[in-house]
Amino acid sequence: MKIKTSLDWNLVSKDLQKQLSTVGYNPDLHKMLQNMHGMIDKLSKLEVEARRTKKDSYLIQQLTDINKSIDHLEKLLLMAKLMR
Repeated sequence: MKIKTSLDWNLVSKDLQKQLSTVGYNPDLHKMLQNMHGMIDKLSKLEVEARRTKKDSYLIQQLTDINKSIDHLEKLLLMAKLMR
């Protein structure tokens, strides 16, 4: 899964939360998801700033970091499912 804007996060977050519930309680994975919420908050602020100033260089970097984090969490969730 990938997001293009902070508005896409709602669907991705629900899907990740659903996957987390299938692997049992793992505090590290839950913490990773919580950290992504903070990254999304920052992305949302950067989107507002990018619309205002017409400069999106910081926005692209933050979006890339978030998508990498989503990909990493999905891989860890897959490994956790396989280990059960």
